[in-house]
Amino acid sequence: MNIRYRIEQVGELPPALATALGVFVLALIVLVVWGLICLPDHTRLGSPEARERARRRKESQRRQKKLRARRESLQRKARRR
Repeated sequence: MNIRYRIEQVGELPPALATALGVFVLALIVLVVWGLICLPDHTRLGSPEARERARRRKESQRRQKKLRARRESLQRKARRR
């Protein structure tokens, strides 16, 4: 059963049944889109403590990145000598 055969089957349905099927499919699509749009944002941290931990972690990672870059720079200078 390919898609063309199924579309032809739907085309052979009585108009009222085809309309009801179309409305059902449209409602299903609308519900899926609405669900995706209105779901709460799972990426937002809920508690103030969690937000503070995330902020500190981000600052720590930034400091570590700077230190790593400085250490690698000093190692490159030492190798050149």
